[in-house]
Amino acid sequence: MTTVEDHPTQEALEGFLLGQLPASEMRSVLRHLLTGCFLCQQVTVGLWEPEEEAFDDVLALSEAGESGQALDEYDEVFDRVFARVATKEAVAAREREVGCELFDELMQHPAARQHLLVRNSARFRHRMLCEQIVQESFTTGFKDVARSLELARLAVALVDLLSSESCGGREGLDGLRARAYGQLGNALRINQDFPGAEQVFANTQELLDQPGRIGLLDKARVLDLLASLRKDQRRFAEASQLLDRVGSIYRRLGQWHLLGRTLQQKSTVIGEAGDNEEEIRLLRRALDLLDPQEEPRTFLAARHNLIYALNESGRSREAFALLFHTRPLYLKTGDRMHLLRLRWLEGMVAQGLNRIEQAEAAYREVRDAFLDLGLPYDAALAALDLASVYNL
Repeated sequence: MTTVEDHPTQEALEGFLLGQLPASEMRSVLRHLLTGCFLCQQVTVGLWEPEEEAFDDVLALSEAGESGQALDEYDEVFDRVFARVATKEAVAAREREVGCELFDELMQHPAARQHLLVRNSARFRHRMLCEQIVQESFTTGFKDVARSLELARLAVALVDLLSSESCGGREGLDGLRARAYGQLGNALRINQDFPGAEQVFANTQELLDQPGRIGLLDKARVLDLLASLRKDQRRFAEASQLLDRVGSIYRRLGQWHLLGRTLQQKSTVIGEAGDNEEEIRLLRRALDLLDPQEEPRTFLAARHNLIYALNESGRSREAFALLFHTRPLYLKTGDRMHLLRLRWLEGMVAQGLNRIEQAEAAYREVRDAFLDLGLPYDAALAALDLASVYNL
């Protein structure tokens, strides 16, 4: 079994909970959990909650050693534990299905009526519906920032109506509330309402500051979004410190893909602060950790940023080669914002290679497209790049 600092990996813990590890590894993970490891208990909380009697049985068996009788009795205890896990997972799966069904139904209505239904119909006061809205708001932000804000406001309206009982306890509700408000702050940020975003994140500070108030993963997600705001505010030192805290959480939990995403975000902060070489180093590390199948947008963003950084450092030929191999990822994503970012990057690399006419055409197309989308800030940045071509 692969371990990090003598802790079972995330994959090993998940395999243990599902009963998918070889018998020897099952026993190894079990012994580790019985040491009282707080970290691994945090990872498995919500999935493995054996009844107290079953846990006492497991502890007794552990102390009894590995006699033939004890090993046989392990199987009986495992059967009880995994039956409970299977039941709990089946309930959770059904809850997710209901959340998706409610989301699809709610999205059939205009935005104003969505809020009305959430306020007046107990049927829509569902944790998994709120989870779905939060995630949809985040994803939508890559292509429709106004819609992302609408969804974030709907998620906040819904989470304020939920009870702790409906969320599996106070920690579950507080964690969902922190993420809903964090996403509202993020949606305000991408709509360039920095004062509004600042106020929303300030409202989550109590949840973030109190130890044990919310789970580690929920805390990491909110700190991650707050770091994006600090970056856009050009408060780079604060953004970097926040991302270090996020990365520390993901290392503790063995969440290597999420650690890769955090390194990718930190590279952006470092790059905007002016350390180009460190930015490139962090991006290469991030790409080693990121899973393009699990989160293709994040993998593409890291590739995009590496191409940009290489071009800025004067390595335009290397940037062009990587851009050539990355173009299919942009086309596969397919949404207009990603294609605009591709076209903009093509202009920058063309300019780095002294292909001035190609750069001018690309910058002009991008500027006009951002104006059509009602994004004057991005249009102004593209216009500055266009002006730099004219000054050559």
